[in-house]
Amino acid sequence: MKPATVRQKIVSISKSAAILILASAWMASAQSSVSVTSSTDGNGLFSYTFNLGTSPYVWGISPDNGDIVMQSHGILDIISPPGWAATVDANELITWQPTSGTVYVGESPLTFSVLSSYTDSTVYDQWGVEDPTYLAGLIGGSLYTISDHQGVALGYETFSFVGPQVPEPSALALGVLALLLVKPIRRFLAPASEP
Repeated sequence: MKPATVRQKIVSISKSAAILILASAWMASAQSSVSVTSSTDGNGLFSYTFNLGTSPYVWGISPDNGDIVMQSHGILDIISPPGWAATVDANELITWQPTSGTVYVGESPLTFSVLSSYTDSTVYDQWGVEDPTYLAGLIGGSLYTISDHQGVALGYETFSFVGPQVPEPSALALGVLALLLVKPIRRFLAPASEP
């Protein structure tokens, strides 16, 4: 076989493998690989239990590959399952990662919790929205087959969950604020008095 022909076959096989990986990732994303159940105690404690989804794949997350990211508001405390660590950024995005090894999320139920200063709840399902207030969660890492943990592809999946609702300013609070501003605004708008 000529070197050019061998090169063409290698390129063809590489393209086929890449298409197979992308197709597998697309098929996995079309079905949910994780199921998230939300609960709240009505006093600001929100809990999230991760189980297997409907696809034949499971998310594998390790300290250097993948994480679970969820937005919250009014965070007072974060409760992580054993073997997991959480970080929180300035936008109240919580990032959970395992501290060692690969964890196959949902094969054994995993529960994460957030204690918030807000007790009312709402659905966090916004995605692709500029400056979202209630951003959907995201899990990313490597997809593995459930039965034998064979690696399939890298990727991510979004999910909805119930979290703390940021309170809207009440009409009474807005009225009090308006009354407090009336006198300074009148002084500012009044014509200057001559000496």
